[in-house]
Amino acid sequence: MGQIAQKLVEGLEKAGGHIEYQARVTEILLEDGRAVGVQVASGKTYRARRVISNATRWDTFEKLLPSKPLPRAEQQWQQRYQKSPSFLSLHLGVKATAVPPETECHHILLEDWARMEDPEATLFVSIPTLLDPDLAPPDHHIIHAFTPSWLADWQGLSPRAYEQKKEETAARIVERLQKIVPNLAALLDYQEVGTPRTHRRFLGRVDGTYGPIPQRKLPGLLRMPFNRTAIPGLYCVGDSTFPGQGLNAVAFSGFACAHRIAVDLGL
Repeated sequence: MGQIAQKLVEGLEKAGGHIEYQARVTEILLEDGRAVGVQVASGKTYRARRVISNATRWDTFEKLLPSKPLPRAEQQWQQRYQKSPSFLSLHLGVKATAVPPETECHHILLEDWARMEDPEATLFVSIPTLLDPDLAPPDHHIIHAFTPSWLADWQGLSPRAYEQKKEETAARIVERLQKIVPNLAALLDYQEVGTPRTHRRFLGRVDGTYGPIPQRKLPGLLRMPFNRTAIPGLYCVGDSTFPGQGLNAVAFSGFACAHRIAVDLGL
């Protein structure tokens, strides 16, 4: 997945652009009601002819524009959509002998259909080294398991309690994974646990959410907003815009936004 971002960076830099890393945006700057730039956590500001936010619309309009009344279009959007849960992710390194021959790359574990949407109920599993062995050291496999999880379940914990809960949750998941990978616990070499707090911290997403989902049945994808916003000069891109969540959808959103801005700039 990282190769996608790296190739985009190469393209941007080749076209004369520049990536400013570790520069968390804290505010979108407005002048006469128009977006004219951003301010980052260090206090430095950047001015631009157009501003594009790939944050969720909740973050964009409630955190990056805190003094601006919520536009009516955004009020309607929030009435139509709600935050989907975040995820509890387990990244494992395991000795290759733990994975039986002819094991499939992708799996879904669900013991009780009535609990499908509950935290930890549905477990999604990927073993990418079955397709690309070079991703792991020799004689090892990578296993990525993830399950829906809400930020509220991980709040209010001391550092020690937080780490303990991560270990306990990981142990339960590893036990379930042994339906696919026998002796996984005994042959486990490496383990990392990511919680909704991890997603919120490193991905900068409100509540660590995976993205918006409809609050009720909507008449098709076209109710999802396109890239323009009610703030002149400000555009949104990503899973809070048409056509929604997923790699293909977000890539399309980026392509569409670039085209929209090029047209608006008369290029």
